[in-house]
Amino acid sequence: MSIDIPNYQMMGKLGVGASSSLYLARNMQTGAQYTVKIVKVHQPEDMKFVDQLRDEHAAGSVIDHPVVRKTFELRYVRRRLTKIKSAMLFMEFVDGVAMNDTEFSCPLLTLLENFCELADGLSAMHRAGFVHADLKPGNVLVTPDGRVKLIDLGQACKMLTSKHRIQGTIDYMAPEQVNRGQLDARTDVFALGATLFKVLTGQPMATGMNQTVSMHCLRLIGKRTSELNEPVEVELAAPIERLILDCCLEDPDKRPADMRTIIDRLEMIGTFLAKRGLGESGQQEDRPEAASTPAARSQGRVAPEGLD
Repeated sequence: MSIDIPNYQMMGKLGVGASSSLYLARNMQTGAQYTVKIVKVHQPEDMKFVDQLRDEHAAGSVIDHPVVRKTFELRYVRRRLTKIKSAMLFMEFVDGVAMNDTEFSCPLLTLLENFCELADGLSAMHRAGFVHADLKPGNVLVTPDGRVKLIDLGQACKMLTSKHRIQGTIDYMAPEQVNRGQLDARTDVFALGATLFKVLTGQPMATGMNQTVSMHCLRLIGKRTSELNEPVEVELAAPIERLILDCCLEDPDKRPADMRTIIDRLEMIGTFLAKRGLGESGQQEDRPEAASTPAARSQGRVAPEGLD
């Protein structure tokens, strides 16, 4: 299908999500490039996806941090001047590889630095009064020069919001999301721990939310137990494992309180590993079973993993 936006040259399709399509567009007057996310409204239920674009723009337009993708303009195409036919969000274009892409790979110490950057961006979101609420490997891009970019703020909400619907991605959702409780910085702390585990091991972190119910039933929260019961092949260094477990505690009060705490611990872990010569994988270098550099195992840059 042809997409025509006045004063913009459409350069190609970047990807497809569960409810949207992403395009690269160039402003013909300034030459600036943008990622344009387009949502179409075919039935009244599709308005929830327009609401997500509004939420993304509400956060992305006010947070000024190099890690958080900026948004610039939200446009509506209306039918008979009233009903919304489609909506398009103009965002910062980022040329990067998602952490869930098979092309993504880096040494462990570099990965820990990436997660420090990510935590700093999330801290900026929290200071601005927002929770990301959908942190996962597919929503973290790494550019060719090693910069980290946090994308997809469609589930973002104001701090202490209690959502009416269960929203998020099952393997990274904190209990308070499932229980429709208040969301705060510790909600993103949980997701950061689960994200770090997935990137390091290639397998989802087994949590209270994803162990019991089939993912084939979208009304239920869970993951196939067979997948979660597979042994984790990568033996994580003890301080990394401790951090992940602390982040993914069921009780928010027992998790690290904020992203500043996460950054401090990541920096200490990096220093610990470097001094002890644990190598790129975080394991003793004389072990024959030591894993190669950490990399995500799942396919694709844009994965329709979210629950609405």
